[in-house]
Amino acid sequence: MTQASPSADDIAYIRHLSESGSRAPLLGGRFMAWWGLLLVVAYLAQHFAATGRLGSGPGIFGIIWGSFGLLGVAGQLLLARSIGDKPGQGSAGNLAMRAVWTAGAFSIGAMVVGTALISDANVAGIRPWDFIVPVAFAVYACALGVTGSLAGNRTLKLAAALAVIMVGLFTALVAQPERYLLVAAGAAATVLLPGLLLMRTEPKG
Repeated sequence: MTQASPSADDIAYIRHLSESGSRAPLLGGRFMAWWGLLLVVAYLAQHFAATGRLGSGPGIFGIIWGSFGLLGVAGQLLLARSIGDKPGQGSAGNLAMRAVWTAGAFSIGAMVVGTALISDANVAGIRPWDFIVPVAFAVYACALGVTGSLAGNRTLKLAAALAVIMVGLFTALVAQPERYLLVAAGAAATVLLPGLLLMRTEPKG
């Protein structure tokens, strides 16, 4: 007894189901919005500290970024619990989003550790901590580009392009005293705002 071959309609239906799953709404918007908000606040504080209008001495930078890390992790854990059983968590876009942002976070963390080892260096107004910024935006570009492509999300694709621009723009302006204002604006445009927009499209269940 021979088995009937699937018809063109059957193949089209299966393909539709597969593509629908890959285009499921992304659930990482709340995490992007949270970390984006913290980045904007931290880099604004970094600007005021670097220009002498917020505390004095290198200890203030430790306070800023130590608070950033503690608040970030605490918020991440709370937000992870809020996801619950929302549908679409197993879609290609959501699986990739978790994987690529996790890898990116560890990469940035490794850069932070390496930079801390040379934190006393200061050449021509450029501080070692400045090196983290282009690395971070390169990570954002990759994470946003991959996730946006898999999920078919134009907002994330645009944010990825902006992150690429930020890599070159910050590098070119790294000696400028107002550079951290630029970074705060870049974080708002590439992480905070896209995260808020993603939250609007999340399924309610």
